Amino acid sequence: MNPLDDLNPHQKNAVEYSQGAQLIFAGAGSGKTKVLTHKIAYLIDTGAVRPENILAVTFTNKAAQELRSRVEEFVGRNAKYVHIGTFHSICARMLRREIEHLGYTKQFTIYDADDQNRLLKKIIDDTNIDIGGHKPKNILSRISYLKSWMTSPEEFKPRQGYRLEQLVKELYPLYQNALKRSNAVDFDDLLLLPLELFKQAPEILEKYRFIYQYILVDEYQDTNKPQFHIIDLLAKKHRNLCVVGDDDQSIYSWRGANIENILNFSDNYPECKVFKLEQNYRSTNNILKAASKVVANNINRTPKELWSRKSDGDLIVKIEADSDYDEAARIAAYIQREIITNKRKFKDFAILYRTNAQTRILEEILRRNNIPYTIIGGVKFYERKEIKDILAYFNVLSNSKDDINLKRIINFPPRGIGKQTLGIVEQFAFEKRISILEALNHIDALELSRRSEKSLQSFSSIIKRAADMRESIAFEEWTRVMIDEIGVRTYFKELGGEESIQRLANIDELLNDISEFCHTEDNATLESYLEKVSLSTSIDTWEDEKNTVSLMTLHSAKGLEFPVVFICGLNQGLFPLDRDNSEKVVEEERRLFYVGLTRAMEKVFLSSAQMRNRAGEMQYLPDSIFLNEIPSELMEINPVKEGVISCRCRKPQKSSGKVSFQTSDLKDKIVRPGSIVSHKIFGPGKVLDITGVGQNAKLRIHFRTCGTKTIVAKFVEVK
Repeated sequence: MNPLDDLNPHQKNAVEYSQGAQLIFAGAGSGKTKVLTHKIAYLIDTGAVRPENILAVTFTNKAAQELRSRVEEFVGRNAKYVHIGTFHSICARMLRREIEHLGYTKQFTIYDADDQNRLLKKIIDDTNIDIGGHKPKNILSRISYLKSWMTSPEEFKPRQGYRLEQLVKELYPLYQNALKRSNAVDFDDLLLLPLELFKQAPEILEKYRFIYQYILVDEYQDTNKPQFHIIDLLAKKHRNLCVVGDDDQSIYSWRGANIENILNFSDNYPECKVFKLEQNYRSTNNILKAASKVVANNINRTPKELWSRKSDGDLIVKIEADSDYDEAARIAAYIQREIITNKRKFKDFAILYRTNAQTRILEEILRRNNIPYTIIGGVKFYERKEIKDILAYFNVLSNSKDDINLKRIINFPPRGIGKQTLGIVEQFAFEKRISILEALNHIDALELSRRSEKSLQSFSSIIKRAADMRESIAFEEWTRVMIDEIGVRTYFKELGGEESIQRLANIDELLNDISEFCHTEDNATLESYLEKVSLSTSIDTWEDEKNTVSLMTLHSAKGLEFPVVFICGLNQGLFPLDRDNSEKVVEEERRLFYVGLTRAMEKVFLSSAQMRNRAGEMQYLPDSIFLNEIPSELMEINPVKEGVISCRCRKPQKSSGKVSFQTSDLKDKIVRPGSIVSHKIFGPGKVLDITGVGQNAKLRIHFRTCGTKTIVAKFVEVK
């Protein structure tokens, strides 16, 4: 197969350019994965670069797997020599080989969010730091953000009067020290430690520069500061760097992504050649016109215009609902109508929303209408308790210094080791500066009851036997023996019940996963499997062949496509979110809307609701500014009128005001506390209180059906 076949002229030009720096602006649906695939194949086919000297970096495991699979179709077995992976997986591999230069061992643990939270809580307990009402996960979130901007504990300067920042200043260095003592790293460290490695050992940088002689980076607009520096350092010598991305799809500034990396690429590589891919292969022209008109309102972008050889297609449907329940009901009605009239399947639909909190009502209505759905981004398989427990055993057997995971399993299955006993062991380990597992070798030195000693010795023996077995049997077989050895199967069988059956089924599925890993991965080891698990995401395990409607946040939808897309909650304050209204923030929210629109192949539904339940009260929210940025000729409004309304009752509240007003919209009648009014959804009600004047005044009304709601005056009729 010729790598230059089946490419449009712009794609072909981008593929053929193989010397020096290159920036490819790839609009949504313009075939960037295809270009990356053909380019790698072209480099190998022409002999420009050997397969083992190519590095291709993606942002998700799913994208990396797809890229490798496609490259294999072109170059066959040579594809396995190409270095393809996410930033985190590439860096993790590097650290497995080189991290000893930084004082860790190669068996380091990668802590997930739960492990990080447990570690920080332990630090807080050990130091008696009063964190007040602040949550450890919020402190960790702030630490992660600082790391994404390469701000060290010493460099961070908290603002006066901001207690959270003061806590971060105090806990950040303690957290980093505790990670290193545990021979553990978090996800941010996976990016920061290679930079530290390159700084402390320049010969290692030169080694990887020699290996990675041609570098390709996908989704370059999403790179953060450490990622930018890793690529820049590796590419500086050969300057054979091809970055592909779309500034209009930069939506991750909240986790450190810097749009300036792609916009200023030519400043860092002035010799670079710029290519634009604007032909879209995914969506109809009406969808593309709408998306382009919206994103054109952003100032900080590179001009581009998506187009397609497809037809104009259907108009975008604007759903104007009365309430959030009505909105969900109308979405369900449209799904049912599309299935009947256009013979669609449930898996053809995606419902996208700005925040996870929006799923509650959507789920309720979909269940009521017997529409099967899957929430993407929920609890991952590897985060289920029984799986986390077994993985904790794996981590301890890989890294004996991992106290966090050891504490998780020391009494699971239950073996009579209580908090008091564990506390004595922990204190001994702390005083001797050793790990808890090492402390179990000195049980005789601890003041414990005979029963506690026996329980600890039993646990220690299990760990030692499992560790010894690693030396004599293959990894796949070892996992099966070890799971039986720790007694977890026996525990759930004795426990009984449906939940235990499900947990046992999940353990079997874990063994299936390990078996598959061992058959597809060369030289599979415990450490390589743990690395794979640590770096997996919910999108990686999403089964798109499942016949269910997909529910997910707009951020999770990036990189996916569906025949029909619903974007719900298009009200000011919800999308865009009601937060910092600076131009920079609004532009990113607009890019997020653009991403949502361009996920659709054939049809888009955009929904808003006049009234939404917020903080327990019905409130009026105007339409999102993004709806008004779509030309009216590209939209039709509520072509289907179905919808059901549901509301929840709540107790009436006492009146707190005595203001009256008059408007023509209310038929020139005076409305004051005590007036009887009617609302088309909630029926008759009595005005308790009034805030403001005119038709936009807010009325607090007690309805017979639903209790107290806050309604804007223009939506009620005076009786």
